[in-house]
Amino acid sequence: MNWGDSNALRPASPSPDLDILVRSIDEIVGWSQREERLEVLEENMRRHKMDPADYKWYFHLRRCGTVPPAGFWLGFERMLMFVYRVSNIRDVIPFARTPGSAEF
Repeated sequence: MNWGDSNALRPASPSPDLDILVRSIDEIVGWSQREERLEVLEENMRRHKMDPADYKWYFHLRRCGTVPPAGFWLGFERMLMFVYRVSNIRDVIPFARTPGSAEF
């Protein structure tokens, strides 16, 4: 989703995001875009009593111009649960970490 430079197209929520939920499996896919508007970031930092001077390097990066930071993920084990209709995620994890399974 490209918001461009127009704040008129911005949603009222803090940032656009998407989650795809599957019954009995939970969240299988997620996507979100972080806030990149400097004035909004600075206002939120002050509201949470954070010092913007500590993050001057981050503001410098944003002023130099970057793409809106966004990310996508797919829960691979949860996808396997869906495809193979497995009810317990432990049954699809290829290298499960269980008590006593690792020798040191």
